[in-house]
Amino acid sequence: MNQNEELKKQINELDEQRGSLAKKSDWLIPVALIVPIFTVILTLVNAPELTFFVGGISAAFSGLMYYFAVSLPFNHLKQQVRTSLLKEFMAIYHPNIDYHYQPEKNKVKQIINASGLVRCNQYHEEDVITGTANNINFYLSEINLKTSSGKSTTTVFKGILFKIKIPGRNFPTAQIQSKPGLLKKMFSNFTEKPKFGFWYDTQNPHKFHEKLGAFFPFIRHLIQQQKDIRIKTEGDEITILMKSDMKFLDDPKPQLNRSFKDELYYQKLGQQVNSLLFIVEAFAGKLDKQEVIERLELKELEYLKLGLEDNLQGRDNE
Repeated sequence: MNQNEELKKQINELDEQRGSLAKKSDWLIPVALIVPIFTVILTLVNAPELTFFVGGISAAFSGLMYYFAVSLPFNHLKQQVRTSLLKEFMAIYHPNIDYHYQPEKNKVKQIINASGLVRCNQYHEEDVITGTANNINFYLSEINLKTSSGKSTTTVFKGILFKIKIPGRNFPTAQIQSKPGLLKKMFSNFTEKPKFGFWYDTQNPHKFHEKLGAFFPFIRHLIQQQKDIRIKTEGDEITILMKSDMKFLDDPKPQLNRSFKDELYYQKLGQQVNSLLFIVEAFAGKLDKQEVIERLELKELEYLKLGLEDNLQGRDNE
């Protein structure tokens, strides 16, 4: 059995398990609704003073029952699908990249606090991909950063986090932001670079332009596409926050009643991963200026539509 057939078999097996969970959900949802209602009615008749307490306990029990019987197993299936597809995709299109995928990780707090790019007190991170490509270490994930005070919670940044380590580089300590806050403009040393659409703050302007000037056109392009870009450079490391509505590895969002054999999902996964790896390559300086321009001009990275679905779908009739 070759690699493609093995992947197809895995996806089929996972989809069969999804179908079984969908059937279980069809009868479990009515049960989960009826049990609390029936319990409340009995309590009203026999011990009305305990109605709210018993009703709450019953509803919580039904919710937990559904979670452990359906929701949690379905989440595990989704993770297995992503892991299998990523493995196949990377083996075909990026065989030289040593990578690791994790559904969740807690490194975001450490990275954000060290960068100083965002102030928040709630950190959510998922779909983390770490790896090494051409001696460049990268870390990327989908993040949602919030601040909470009392009963109020505000999202301060939602998008993609990049952490790139490039041995041998010596970037100046600097920040680049497309939308620095008013306080930063007033009380920090941010200087506007209107030609490229960003503000920057550094103690070494000469080194800043010398080491980072080549990236300015690409940064401008990202700002035009994503609006909010925040970058911290220091030594051999670059931290990037890119605001995005991308549902990373979750577009379209897998549903219990939708087959895992979804051509659009395969296509989106390929587009997303290649787009993010392209950004890593560009900031690592592994692409020359002409190559970056060419790849940006190809209908906004339309070349990334690699058609992974053909490896999984198109052979059912063979």
